[in-house]
Amino acid sequence: MKIAAAVGRSLARLLTGRVHFLRAEIGETLTMEDGERFTVFRHVQVKGADEPAAVFIVRFTPARMSVRQNIRFSILPMILLLGFRGFREKYWCVNPESGMCQGIYAWQTLADAEAYSESIALRFMTRRSQPGSVSHRILDQTREPYWALRKPKWESATIRVV
Repeated sequence: MKIAAAVGRSLARLLTGRVHFLRAEIGETLTMEDGERFTVFRHVQVKGADEPAAVFIVRFTPARMSVRQNIRFSILPMILLLGFRGFREKYWCVNPESGMCQGIYAWQTLADAEAYSESIALRFMTRRSQPGSVSHRILDQTREPYWALRKPKWESATIRVV
């Protein structure tokens, strides 16, 4: 993926009103199947024609940054993310006790999610994280309807990651 093309798409999506910063779930707690709890601190959605076909979930612990610093810093790479082909939605989450972060992304296709897993964005995230702390999963929505569990059920539901 070319960075200039992604930034161009990001700007076009922002200028045409396709990007929405949603506040309804901010502050909600997600309990994952493994018992880890994360608080949503940002949610962005890019309007698309179809329902997302894949979910990408990543966890990492930033190196040399406090939780507060990481939340502020995470705004910068968002401009690039908004321009990735097939990107539809992301929840930024943090476990304020451990400092572990989690991103839950919706992608238009499984191929889009797989491309992101090999992107410069994930390599950058890995470089700025504690060694060995980065893990990710890709869920095919045609077989594992994970995305259907989102709002407003998250507040009380246990999110099942298979």
